[in-house]
Amino acid sequence: MPQVIIPSEVPSLDGSVRSQAYAFLDKLRRDDTLPSLHIEPMKQAADRRVRTGRVSQFWRAVLVKLTGSDDEPRYVYLGTFPHDDAIAYARGVIFQRNPRTGVAEVIRVDPDPAGLAGIESTPGPDAAPPAVPGPPTGTSPAPILQVHGVTFEDLLDLGIDSQVAHQALLAADETQLLEVALAAPSKLQSDALLLLGDGSTPAQVRASYAVGPVAADATPDTDDDLIDALDHPASRMQFAYLEDDDDLRAAIEDEDFARWRVFLHPEQRKYAEARTNGAFRLSGGAGTGKTVVLLHRARHLHRANPSARILLTTYNKTLAKALQDNLLTLDKTLRLAKKPGDPGIYIGTIDAVSWHLVLKGADHGLDVAAATSAVLGHTRADVVPATKDGSWKAAVRQAGQKLPESLRNEDFLASEYATVVVPAYITARDVYLRTQRPGRGVSLGRAQRNAVWDVVDAYRTAAARAGTTDYDEKAMIAATALDAAAERGGARLADHVLVDEAQDLTPARVLLLRALVAPGPDDLFLAEDSLQRIYSPRIVLSRHGIRVTGRSRRLTLNYRTTAQNLGYASGILSGREVVGMDDDVDDADGLRSSRSGPPPTADGYDTLEKAFDAAADRVENWLEAGEPAETIAVLLRSSNEATMIVSELSRRGLPVQYVGAKDQPRAGRVVAMTMHRSKGMEFRSVLVFGTTTRSASAVDRLPDGDRPDALQRERSLLYVATTRARDNLALVWDGDRSELLPEWGPGRAPAGATIAGTEVPDAHAALAREMHDTVGHSLAEIALSASALEVAAGTDPAVRELLASIRAAARRAGHELRGILASLRTGAEGRATVSFADLTDHLTRLRAQGARITSNVVVTHGASADAALARACYRIVQESVTNALKHAPGLPIDITLRGAPTTGVTLVVRNPLPAVAPAGSTTGSGSGIEGMTARATELGGTLSARAAAGRFIVNARLPWRGAR
Repeated sequence: MPQVIIPSEVPSLDGSVRSQAYAFLDKLRRDDTLPSLHIEPMKQAADRRVRTGRVSQFWRAVLVKLTGSDDEPRYVYLGTFPHDDAIAYARGVIFQRNPRTGVAEVIRVDPDPAGLAGIESTPGPDAAPPAVPGPPTGTSPAPILQVHGVTFEDLLDLGIDSQVAHQALLAADETQLLEVALAAPSKLQSDALLLLGDGSTPAQVRASYAVGPVAADATPDTDDDLIDALDHPASRMQFAYLEDDDDLRAAIEDEDFARWRVFLHPEQRKYAEARTNGAFRLSGGAGTGKTVVLLHRARHLHRANPSARILLTTYNKTLAKALQDNLLTLDKTLRLAKKPGDPGIYIGTIDAVSWHLVLKGADHGLDVAAATSAVLGHTRADVVPATKDGSWKAAVRQAGQKLPESLRNEDFLASEYATVVVPAYITARDVYLRTQRPGRGVSLGRAQRNAVWDVVDAYRTAAARAGTTDYDEKAMIAATALDAAAERGGARLADHVLVDEAQDLTPARVLLLRALVAPGPDDLFLAEDSLQRIYSPRIVLSRHGIRVTGRSRRLTLNYRTTAQNLGYASGILSGREVVGMDDDVDDADGLRSSRSGPPPTADGYDTLEKAFDAAADRVENWLEAGEPAETIAVLLRSSNEATMIVSELSRRGLPVQYVGAKDQPRAGRVVAMTMHRSKGMEFRSVLVFGTTTRSASAVDRLPDGDRPDALQRERSLLYVATTRARDNLALVWDGDRSELLPEWGPGRAPAGATIAGTEVPDAHAALAREMHDTVGHSLAEIALSASALEVAAGTDPAVRELLASIRAAARRAGHELRGILASLRTGAEGRATVSFADLTDHLTRLRAQGARITSNVVVTHGASADAALARACYRIVQESVTNALKHAPGLPIDITLRGAPTTGVTLVVRNPLPAVAPAGSTTGSGSGIEGMTARATELGGTLSARAAAGRFIVNARLPWRGAR
């Protein structure tokens, strides 16, 4: 039975095509000999293994067929494209085993019409390095990889394409290196460059991906070689076998989930499957895949022993529900336990676990009464109900007369109780007076401690009368009871404990984690990010019986958040030292993203009503661009603000729901929730509302010693909120901007970020660019056709077609010139409307006229794009081709354009530079590049155009804009 393998970067499809592609692949998996599939080899293909298959009359699938010695066919599915694009793509793609690393990869090449001679892919062991300039002199900074001491040979040893390696060594900064990395031919090459740019050594990168160098072998790869290469750990990051119908449907229909469901970075897979010799800590910034590792680890442990008692826990109810949903989506066959201690995987908050244990302690052989006496100083008839909010305020009113005004703060008192009193089993005043208080920012003298204890005593007395405990007390009671039972020979509650967002747990909850499972192999696995600590003061694991020395690792590559959004979020924490749970220093500067997208926007308004209007407009634009409502979130500082935004957006006709502690997001509704509630979640588009000076005002009410840590938690809260966005991030506020946001101003705002009141570009300048691009390109078409005519035989029928092309191009030039000049005179908008389909037709026409153009244009929901976006893409391609035809006539031009509402548009045009400048050519004025850059900037995007490694490359990133 044929097997289907899917890469991580397969292009997404629209709804109707998606269902057709699913049906095609489903048939292929069952019987690849069906005549209706039309599996056909390619003529003039760079790779003899490439096939195409008929998805429909218009759409074709591109495949690589591998038949090993077991005679079982395997098909690597590379995507579904319009017929002509599929043929062009199939001819110029190679599936190979990287000769330096042994990793399977798909690369694009330039198919040479003359027998496909001279194809070059990833260099072999004897590849000669191109000339790489040394570090620049004077004030110019040295290229980033050269600063880190990376050489051309280092890059080749990592399997990086020689042309990409050359470009990478010339990249001046992180932004240019990201552009090079995103254009690399494989995921491994892209990630390796990002890690090297972050300061990792080539040896560290090789270890991370378990790659080469591989011994040189001049013999061609066999199908068995390629099949073996697919099993390499780094290959499994890029390719996955579809095991069943659910895998196939997820890969085709749910691209976001498919990327993490089956594709794990080798380092992630190592942590998901490794056997540990004790407690293990995995840290990492937002979007680096910590939660993904936990889910895969839970499945791995369960498959290894279906009877094992596995506890997957976290702090937040919404996140706990998301963990359960995603685990079942990952593997619906997993056995979920109904309560802690049952065989299978139990998923719930740590507070739910402690509540269960104090309620059902007898069922687990626990002496809850004795544990309660140890923690609180006396037994209680009932400790299950939760202490009500406001209890600390009531205790201050009753017994806080001696407290200094600076200590009359509920947050300070609750934190003192949770971090000092409860975990230290303090039940008497004299013990508190002499107890050390490590990690507490506020120093207390004897008189102040006495005053604090008065309030603590009042708090406990009131709770005893009400028969309640708070959740720190419950956790401590449960931990004490479990430890006592284990000393008597009883069993612990779990065999494996996995914890997400561990940085937000208080000492009592950490002690409960330790008590739930006996120390030993694979006992306790904690995922945490100290940069996202938003609930509790910092704790150190070793102080609470969890030692991870030598068993602590950090992930740094972000797979969720775009580089633009991550850069903005990291700016919130920039320059501030954050100490982690292992008493080490974490910072946001070492984080890198493997994705690119539109820049974030940040807009301030002078009234709240204007801010509401702007928020509604932003959300409405995302919806009109085709984003499902449930993938959009509006995040706010408090629940009151969240309910207010729901009212305001609903009043403006938008589908929105508030998601609180007991709510779950619903399909078809924009989510509004607090920033705290959003922890651990992700959305395609996020609007952060109300980031004003008022948002952190509670910090000012704290004692001086507690303010630095509280302020750091506020910064981390904004970091959490801004990193929930996969693709689009917007901030809107009224009044004074929060000082916690990155500084705005010349040279500081993220590229393309908008500020309310920015002036509209001059209309006449825009129209002048239009004239330059349209007329100039039409004239280039005339020159192209004329050149072809010169070599055509006089009696050849093609001559008449070429003459017709010349006449048509000339007519278009005259028509466009008259229309644009009329607009310049009258002030009318007058810019031609073009679509992405027009661009495809235009490239087809140029190929028919003799231009050597290969193109891959894949746009999802292209019909919903704003006319300005489609026109910008059309004109940028048009001008790029014009320049290539003028300065590098006869040489191939490669065009890649991928666009979708969720990712924006990535546009790359490349052409080799001629060894000798063509006769009569001169250096351009730069007005064309200037015009292209202006087009991108107007849309909030970026564009670079420069020569590198013997090629001229135009690289544009444009945010998606829906039709207006």
